[in-house]
Amino acid sequence: MKNKDKVTIRLNANENPYGCSADVLKAIKKNIKNVHLYPAIPIRLEQKLADKFGVDQKNIVIGAGSVRLIDGIIQTFVEPDEEIIIFERSFIAYEQLAAAHRRKYIFAEQTNFVCDLENVLPLITKKTKVIFISNPNNPTGTIITHIQLEKALKKIPKKVLVVIDEAYCEYVTDKSFPDSLSLQKKYPNLVILRTFSKIYGLAGLRIGYAIIEESLANIMKTGRIPFFFNSLSEDAALAALADEGFVEKCAEKNSKEREYLYQHLKQIGMNVIPSQGNFIYIVFKNDIEKEAVYKKLSDAGIVIANMKIFGQDKSLRIGIGNKKSIKKIMYCLTSKD
Repeated sequence: MKNKDKVTIRLNANENPYGCSADVLKAIKKNIKNVHLYPAIPIRLEQKLADKFGVDQKNIVIGAGSVRLIDGIIQTFVEPDEEIIIFERSFIAYEQLAAAHRRKYIFAEQTNFVCDLENVLPLITKKTKVIFISNPNNPTGTIITHIQLEKALKKIPKKVLVVIDEAYCEYVTDKSFPDSLSLQKKYPNLVILRTFSKIYGLAGLRIGYAIIEESLANIMKTGRIPFFFNSLSEDAALAALADEGFVEKCAEKNSKEREYLYQHLKQIGMNVIPSQGNFIYIVFKNDIEKEAVYKKLSDAGIVIANMKIFGQDKSLRIGIGNKKSIKKIMYCLTSKD
């Protein structure tokens, strides 16, 4: 491929290739004149989310992205002598933030690239305080089902917080995906994390939220720093929530392009893990094969995630782009140039 044809395509951070709703940009433009003012507590967004999910406003905690909420959960609820359980091949922030706060974390094994909760149960001790579950799991794209989650919740001690990180839930098409909101009514130790960074296309504005039992929410809110959130983010999130059509279109496009990429990668002999997210995980026989694919795409201006930087050998993660970018991937991988 000639250099003059090389255009950088970012598919390494699971961003929305279709941007954000036009209504979001209008809301930001309308309110940008107020950036000289300190932000207030995002009560409007709390209420909007509470209405959307049929919970009380007191059950909503807003944060600067779900990563900040993960940080807050560790900082707030895990004592120095307590432990955290996370899965191998999962969201790297769990272990990074646990390490940053000098909290001990233990890895649970996956089964066929799935966060198998049966593997968590033997690891739980009196010191266990938080279990993090990415669902769909980043980077493998696999899910645990409603039945699997409920079965585990019945066995996990009530003092242990089970944090289910549903950053990619809007992309899921599998009907067995958990109805975590209904489960939370029976198991108040279940904490649900979601974000505006993915399908809503607001990654740069850093907006996430937790749906959490009221007493736990109060503790988190008491411990957060002043001016923890910016006013333009709230305006953007409110506009994003109102444009349900944009979310539906992005989910539909992602489903179609995800299946297209999955099938074509399989056809050329790659070990692709079926995904419910907006990305696909590929496992190679060795790092030499992986690096060859990574370099070929990189040379063509296609930036994907080399999982080596997350401590995962022999694997790549490719974000689901638009049809044009996916066709370019397949051209690069099948061309003999």
